[in-house]
Amino acid sequence: MPDPRCGSGQVIIRTAYCGICGTDLEILRGAMPAGFARYPVVPGHEWTGVVEEVGPGVTDCRAGDRVSVEGYLPCGRCPRCLAGEFNLCPGHEQIGMTRNGGLAEYVAAPARSCHLVSEHVGLDEALMVEPASTVVRGIERAQPRPRSTAAVIGCGPIGLIAARVLALYEPAALLGVDLAPTQNALAMSAGFTDFASNPDSRELRERSGSDGWDVVVVAAGGAKPLEMAIQIVRTGGTIVAIGSSPDSVKLQIPANLFVTRDLHIEGILGYTTGSWVRTLEWLSSGKLRLGDLITHRRTIHQFGEALALVESRSEPIGKVAVSFM
Repeated sequence: MPDPRCGSGQVIIRTAYCGICGTDLEILRGAMPAGFARYPVVPGHEWTGVVEEVGPGVTDCRAGDRVSVEGYLPCGRCPRCLAGEFNLCPGHEQIGMTRNGGLAEYVAAPARSCHLVSEHVGLDEALMVEPASTVVRGIERAQPRPRSTAAVIGCGPIGLIAARVLALYEPAALLGVDLAPTQNALAMSAGFTDFASNPDSRELRERSGSDGWDVVVVAAGGAKPLEMAIQIVRTGGTIVAIGSSPDSVKLQIPANLFVTRDLHIEGILGYTTGSWVRTLEWLSSGKLRLGDLITHRRTIHQFGEALALVESRSEPIGKVAVSFM
């Protein structure tokens, strides 16, 4: 049942759908980078639901509203917050990491974090706004030009979303790279024009038709994907690093690499409210399609099965969604 202590400015939301990703696995294993999770906690940072009740002072949403909810809970007072960089607030909390998240039946959240979902958009598709808003922010930072070339390393959910977002920039070529050849058909349906499961960097660079790719999005964790990105991006190109890794993973590169090759590196820590709003607007207008990237659906009673799918990648897989309704 909902928590009867619905505080001022807060709402209680009944979860409709929650996505599961590698971050949830890291939380469950206790492998998140230091400071990003606090236990005990119910995971679930990609979720949607229906407002069950509102607390005192809430005027911009009401019971029955269908909502997509930002997870960052910033302090609102530090220099980063005052600059609108809520994702960089050093004291922020986060739903699903330091506060109970969308794998619970009910979630408490500030009303200011809730965004209304258009009636013609399914709440299952809307759960994709959380990961997609991070991708949107990263690719906007890269500023790809029309007819440029782009490669995405890692064709899991983030990589598949990246294909859809990059397609909005009308690239001349869009390569998906994943060590699992079973992702080929799914990657091509997401919008890639080419796919490779061979990690040979020379071959991947040659596929660009030039001296490397203009933009390389790293959507997989670990040192090897970043090393590959450095090897296949063109001189003067841009790398967008989205995939996270444990603190123990180290990258060794020549100290002068970025200077001698004039490289740009965009490290992306989550989304901003601006990228969240843009992503939700694109979803509502039909500019961005994400629903078909949900390849597996399970109920909350099948949570163990859903978790195993994400962990094993034993079959072609996009987003795994768990339903409560």
